Amino acid sequence: MSSLLPTTEAAPLARSRSYGAIVWRQLRKRPSAMGSLGIIVLLALVAILAPFIAGEVPIRWVENGQVSWPIFRYLSNGEYAAMLGFALVLLAPITVRLLRSGAHRAGTGGWRWVFLAHLAIWVAVAVSLVAWREPERRYGFYLERAAEAESAWFPLIATPRHPGYESVAHRDEAPSWRHPLGTDRLGQDIVLRILYGARTAMTIGFVAVGIGASIGIVLGSVSGYFGRWVDLVLMRVAEVFMFIPQIVLIIIILAVTPSWVPPLWAVVFVIGVTGWTGYYRYMRAELLRIRSEDYITAARALGIPTWRLLLRHAVPNGMAPILVGATFGIAGAVFLEASLAFLNLVQTPSWGELLNDGRQHLEYWWGWASAGGAIFLTVFVYNLLGEAIRDAIDPRLKI
Repeated sequence: MSSLLPTTEAAPLARSRSYGAIVWRQLRKRPSAMGSLGIIVLLALVAILAPFIAGEVPIRWVENGQVSWPIFRYLSNGEYAAMLGFALVLLAPITVRLLRSGAHRAGTGGWRWVFLAHLAIWVAVAVSLVAWREPERRYGFYLERAAEAESAWFPLIATPRHPGYESVAHRDEAPSWRHPLGTDRLGQDIVLRILYGARTAMTIGFVAVGIGASIGIVLGSVSGYFGRWVDLVLMRVAEVFMFIPQIVLIIIILAVTPSWVPPLWAVVFVIGVTGWTGYYRYMRAELLRIRSEDYITAARALGIPTWRLLLRHAVPNGMAPILVGATFGIAGAVFLEASLAFLNLVQTPSWGELLNDGRQHLEYWWGWASAGGAIFLTVFVYNLLGEAIRDAIDPRLKI
């Protein structure tokens, strides 16, 4: 009996790894999927590197023979954490190859080791930044003092992030070389607003959907696996959340959110805790099917603990619809956040806010056209990627 344990435990994991590889190979054959993925990576990169693309803080500043790098002092701890997280995601395939042999000897998947290692690195660096670093907050007047510098490397579009009275003279300017997408009614560069709106969209999309998916996966796996009264109670709770319109629930929660909570994270939290019901239903349906599979029955007979059975066998093999739902969910979260900003329900740098400004001055088309185009492109590529993943996971959907 003991000789059967490694084979029985390894079978679902091996199937999961080969299944993921098959899905990835199917996606690589689809130009639409790879193009959408490339645009999403580009949007994330632009959002993270926004201060280097447009802003008033120089990258390099030379004055009186002294060389300094001001932008790195002004970057917030959250921006450093986002840059590190993006780099760790891009380095994940390389790390998998380096750790693959050790992961096999330990009896687990390479991606699991990579996730744990990168998560530990990210948490350690993020905690260190919060504990020991204080970003520069004083306004340096670098644009005003540019003539005094011996050398200054400004971002590609040197423009103040928070314009003052001097910028009002340049309000509602049409697109030009200085302002590629024009300016708004306060003289602020539209490119700058698009970049920081992309930050909000990417944060809302990934973090809010991550919160909602995590809640849905945990509750759905418990509900589907144990069934009976546990499933009955959790299903009634999910039905209560589904019965209340999400926009109404979001408005209620935002109304009681303390003022000291940053607006962006308030929106992230609200969308996350109100958007878990779909993932709950997906995972519940998968666990109701998976719990009667032969390998689950064999695992129970071998005395594998329930938590280990769920984490290593049941949940990983029920993640396919969650992945598809999360891709569509990110598109929905981006659109929902833009709608809330358009209705002035949240005060964050947002494409919806830019759309609302343009609604009042339709003749200045470059503002609302840029915001609408950004929203359309983001939602479109996420939906396109979701459809490609769905087709790769379930070939029966092909016509």
